[in-house]
Amino acid sequence: MLSATKSGGWGARASKGRGFTLIELLVVMVLILALAVMAVPNAIKGVRKARKVGSLSNLRTFVQADILYFADKGEFPPMDTWVPSSISTNRLAIVADYCNMPIPAGSVTAWPKRRKQPAWINDPLARDSGKAEGMTVGGGLYTGYVYVGRLDESPMAKMGLGTITHPEHAADRKNLRRGVLWATLLAEFNSSEARRYECFHYDTVFAYPDFVFKEPEIEGFYRGWSDGSAEWVPRKLISFGGDDVQIRHAMGNYYY
Repeated sequence: MLSATKSGGWGARASKGRGFTLIELLVVMVLILALAVMAVPNAIKGVRKARKVGSLSNLRTFVQADILYFADKGEFPPMDTWVPSSISTNRLAIVADYCNMPIPAGSVTAWPKRRKQPAWINDPLARDSGKAEGMTVGGGLYTGYVYVGRLDESPMAKMGLGTITHPEHAADRKNLRRGVLWATLLAEFNSSEARRYECFHYDTVFAYPDFVFKEPEIEGFYRGWSDGSAEWVPRKLISFGGDDVQIRHAMGNYYY
């Protein structure tokens, strides 16, 4: 008679062929799910970091275009919009010309959505947000960037509808002082709720329908200077309503 417990016998072979139990499968599934949950935030951070690098690269392109314009014309491009938080197609055309970049043809009303526009035009965080698409009331575009060079000569400032609180920080016509040309923090709105800001550099994955965020959610912004330098300004260094105000107006404040 054969023994079931003998080494190499039926008992050993049956043990080797045993499958996973339901409990074991559930444990494995839970572990996989836990690892996936931990990996998602890191993946999101990685994607946002890459987009911020692209944002800075685009900003430097805008600044370098204005520096080339200055070398050619002897002055920085004028500000031709009422509302600095949007950019006219004329300004984009200047950048495109001096940096040999493509730009959509025709009227801005015929332009495709951001995702189909040339990548250099929009802040990557703006491009992928799906917010504030198309032409604004003032006839400009929300690209995630704002031109504030020669702000002292803007219609809003000239007509007394806005006040520049720190003119020494503004890039003037002849570049007689180091000043800010471009930034990615657009504007503040006065409203019945907590102060809110136009900015695509926010510290939460939650997006409001109009892409305007509350102050604590802004992670910071980039700004480019008339000497060609660019920097990241973290939220802790931004004096909302204070020293970083570029211009005050009836609706709120513009920052740089």
